[in-house]
Amino acid sequence: MADFRMRPLSADERLYRGLLHLYPAEFRDRFTLEMIEAFRDERRAALRDGQSVARFWLSLVPDLVTQAAAERLASVSPFRRQPDPPNDEDSLMASVPHALRFTEIRHAARRLRRVPTFMATTLLVLGLGIGATTAVFSIVNGVLLRPLPYPNADRLVDVSHSIVVPGITHVDQSDASFLLYQRHNTVFEAIGASRDASVNLGEIVGAAASAARVTATGVSASLFKVLRVPPLLGRTFVDGEDRKEAPRLVILSEGLWHRRFGSDPSIIGKRVVVDGEAHEIVGVMPKRFQYPTSETELWYPYLFDPAHSNAASFNHKGVALLKPGVTREAAVAELERVLPRLLDEFPTDIPREMFAQVHLHPLVVPLRDVVVGDVGRLLWILLGTVALVLLIACANVANLFLVRGESRQRELAIRSALGAGLSTVLAQYLSEAFLLAVGGGVFGVGLAALGVRLVRSMPRGLDLPRLAEVSIDGWVLLFALGLTLLTAFAVSLIPLLRARKIPISSVLKESGRSATTGGQRQRARSALVVAQVALALVLVASSGLMARSFSRLRNVKPGFDSDGLLTVRVALPASKYTTNAKIVQFYNELVEQARAIPGVSNAAITTWLPLTDNSSNSVTQIEDHPLPPNGIPRVHDILQVSGSYFATMHIPVVMGRTFGPQDPARTTNEAIVSRAFAERYWKDGTAIGKRLRVGISGPWSTIVGVVDNVHLVALDQPAEDGVYVPTLSPQADSVSVPDGSVALVVRTNGDASALIGPVRRLVQSLDPTLPVFDEHMMTSIVRTASARTQFTMLLLAVASGLALVLGAVGIYGVMAYGVSLRRREIGVRMALGARPADVRQMISRQGVMLAGVGVVIGLAAALGLTRFLRGLLYDVSPTDPLTLGGTCVVLLVVALVASWIPAKRAAGMDAAVALRSD
Repeated sequence: MADFRMRPLSADERLYRGLLHLYPAEFRDRFTLEMIEAFRDERRAALRDGQSVARFWLSLVPDLVTQAAAERLASVSPFRRQPDPPNDEDSLMASVPHALRFTEIRHAARRLRRVPTFMATTLLVLGLGIGATTAVFSIVNGVLLRPLPYPNADRLVDVSHSIVVPGITHVDQSDASFLLYQRHNTVFEAIGASRDASVNLGEIVGAAASAARVTATGVSASLFKVLRVPPLLGRTFVDGEDRKEAPRLVILSEGLWHRRFGSDPSIIGKRVVVDGEAHEIVGVMPKRFQYPTSETELWYPYLFDPAHSNAASFNHKGVALLKPGVTREAAVAELERVLPRLLDEFPTDIPREMFAQVHLHPLVVPLRDVVVGDVGRLLWILLGTVALVLLIACANVANLFLVRGESRQRELAIRSALGAGLSTVLAQYLSEAFLLAVGGGVFGVGLAALGVRLVRSMPRGLDLPRLAEVSIDGWVLLFALGLTLLTAFAVSLIPLLRARKIPISSVLKESGRSATTGGQRQRARSALVVAQVALALVLVASSGLMARSFSRLRNVKPGFDSDGLLTVRVALPASKYTTNAKIVQFYNELVEQARAIPGVSNAAITTWLPLTDNSSNSVTQIEDHPLPPNGIPRVHDILQVSGSYFATMHIPVVMGRTFGPQDPARTTNEAIVSRAFAERYWKDGTAIGKRLRVGISGPWSTIVGVVDNVHLVALDQPAEDGVYVPTLSPQADSVSVPDGSVALVVRTNGDASALIGPVRRLVQSLDPTLPVFDEHMMTSIVRTASARTQFTMLLLAVASGLALVLGAVGIYGVMAYGVSLRRREIGVRMALGARPADVRQMISRQGVMLAGVGVVIGLAAALGLTRFLRGLLYDVSPTDPLTLGGTCVVLLVVALVASWIPAKRAAGMDAAVALRSD
């Protein structure tokens, strides 16, 4: 020792001595020299074995840090040097405090380092299970559970109406109904209204720059009193600024303020061009204000005119703040009392008797339910799916713990015989499980954070509301912690229960692998494998159903040819294009010059592209199908198109013809209907020459053509009864165009994306102030129409894939370990004449039988649980026999393969060696 004291330390030894300062001073005073000498010996041995210096330090430092922390905490721990509790602690929970001692955790870490394969496998399996569950919970928390980011969010309600009209059951507010409720209700602190739109936004007045298209919302001045979010800069609208004679004002979102105006702190009071008119900027809203959606970037006063309001135009969203103590039921009763005054205060050309027959009824629902929409069911299903994966992972790890625990039975029995309490012995299991679960939880939280980033970057079409609010926050971390602790108990519960039941005397009398009979050892592991197979079958069956649904959805013909189609949107500001003549001239030039672009075979314009949100509908009257007195006409989808639209979209003309060139002086009103529309009203095929009318009043239009059906709204819904009218026909004035824009559709025989640049330049050449927006290939729009189904299918496929792998590993592990326990038995069988094929068949049959039991249990569970997928499936039954039968076959095949490997190994065993084995 004297020589060691005198010998100068190497650089590695000086670094190690520095790290020893992590230990308490008392510990260093006693053991520094001995630890440096042990370090020298370990380093020499590691280098002799070919281990690199870097790898040596990577394995040394974590253990040193763990031990140092344990020594520091143990020096002040209330558990320090306390004797074991009396042996009357028979409760399993008595082992928990012992398991969580720092010294016990330190010893558990050392034990796990000696079995790196077991440790790595367990961390991976638990990390995947905890990570997937945490990621989906973070989405559920952000979308469904977290309150809306507004004060008094629990009192915010959406105000709309139910209605009884053929083809429609729900409507929003009309400007008249909003004004009525605002005047007379006594249950709301404030009520507001809004109408979504998009606007062409230029620069500050006087600056030369092209306009950009931004998502905007026209709102009542009272909306900000409802939501009560203070502005980041400036002010919100005040009473009177939403009336016809009010000045033009706008409020910017923080994102638009930063992106478009460079976060100019002096922006308030400046004037910006909106749709060709100057508007004064009066405020900037903070990032958390995202009404009605996170995409809204600008708010302007919607100019209500009580003298010219329309009681039957239900195109405004209503939102209100309930007074404290007022229930939604009381609010509905109050609005029912007020609603009969609607036609008295806001007359309309609709007969009172007809209006009475629509049975307009107020609806008051929590605003959060409206914001979330129908996505809640999907998210709860996905959370249940990943929870099943976690259960399978826990069963798999519990099996690994059983194998590891049985290999240590003699060691634990000796410790018990030497006086260790039961809680101390059981604590060894629990401390290892706790340490592995924590490691898996940390790994899982990292995976969850990555998963959340991937989901937030998903393309359009998934339509998850409040996606910007999804994050790994404190509640998610608390959930992950609880899940980690629960997992630790779950994976160690069965080994702990079995350890309590093992007689110490019988273990000490026996030796090696024969400490317990093979049947006793296998029973718990077999039960876990059965559970894994049953859960895996539910997941694989669900994935198969979604895959079949997605396949059938992809095979649905949308009614047009999307290949080679490019679409862009343009919007003509009413302040500049004030007459039909100007609008027609622009559209005609746009279409004609688009056709002249090299590579373009045809072009057209439309107000509504199939499978997009720019929908429009109206009541439609059929001349030779008169309604009864004061009857309610059916609502149909209305599309305004140019004459070349059908040829450009490759929509077949079933009979008749399409429209001619656009002409503002045209006096003949024409219409084209879909085949479904014609078959609904004229089953004898005599639609040509019949007349219809869009709206309650106005001119009649003659049907000049019938075209094939097109899926306008969604691929998983039947093709709608569509009515096509010319872009600028007289009756088009009664059709609501959501944002005043039209889509230019361009067809080419080559790459449609190559036309984006030429089309942009064409629009700029016609009007440099017009922005081009919503540039898409129609193929991507069609793909987006099935995005939610594809997303669900992919998640279920990943979950079922993990379940299959874990189930196969579980079966393989049980069979392989069973073979190791039955070496002597197999040797005896082979010595007595059993052929290798007989041994293979015996082992494989046991694995398949285990899987068969799991399949039966899982099939019964799947028949009940897959019914929750009914709303997500298309043209596939939740109990589809082909899918369920195929799933059973897949599970049995996987079980056979997983059993075959240990069976083959057992068949190749040497009988003499097996008979000599202990």
